[in-house]
Amino acid sequence: MWKIKKLGKINYQEALSLQLSIVEEKQKGLKDNFFLLCEHDLVFTRGKGSKENNILDKNIPVIMTNRGGDLTCHEAGQLVGYIIYDLKAAKINVKNYLDKVEQLIINTLARIEIEAERKSGLVGVWVKDKKIASIGIGIKKGITMHGFALNINNNMEGFSCINPCGLDSGIMTSVKKIKGREFSLEIIQELIIEEFYKISL
Repeated sequence: MWKIKKLGKINYQEALSLQLSIVEEKQKGLKDNFFLLCEHDLVFTRGKGSKENNILDKNIPVIMTNRGGDLTCHEAGQLVGYIIYDLKAAKINVKNYLDKVEQLIINTLARIEIEAERKSGLVGVWVKDKKIASIGIGIKKGITMHGFALNINNNMEGFSCINPCGLDSGIMTSVKKIKGREFSLEIIQELIIEEFYKISL
C-alpha cells in the first residue's frame, strides 16, 4: 500500500532523517511504501558520483548524501518528491524504476501543456534542450530513497553556484520560465499525485 504525505516546506535534513527512519522501518518488515512531497529552502546536495570542481562558489555549504548523481540545488518554488519503495518486493529493476519516475514527471507536465521528454544517456526530464527536473536515488538493501526535483516557480539563482549534475547551469529551466507565469505548487502537487497512481509502481 502507498502512503502519500504532503510535508509542505521542510528543512532538508529533517526530510532526510524522515526518509532514513522509514527505510529502517521497511527493513524491519514495514510493507507500506511512501511518496513524500515537499519544498526546501535553498540547499545544495552532492551525490556519490559528485565532483568537487562542479562547486563553482566554494563559500556555499554543500550536504553530502547517499544518493547517486552529482550536484544539485533545491530552492523555494521547486517541488521535491521522495519515493521510498521496495524494489525487491515489486521485482522492478533500477532502470525500469527510473523510467517510471521520469514518465511520472513527463505525464504531469503534459497536464499543463508542457511537452517534456527523456534524453538518451542522461537521467532527468527535459523540455527541448533544457532540463526541468533532476532525479537522484539511493538504494539501501533494495529499498529506494531520495527522488526528483521539479523546477516550477524557483528563481534558479542557486544553480548559478554549481554545475548541476555536471552540466552548465544555463541548461536548467522551470515551468515558470517556459509558461511565462507562476503555477500553484499545490495544484502541480495534486496533478503529480493523480499521475503517480497511473504509473504502476
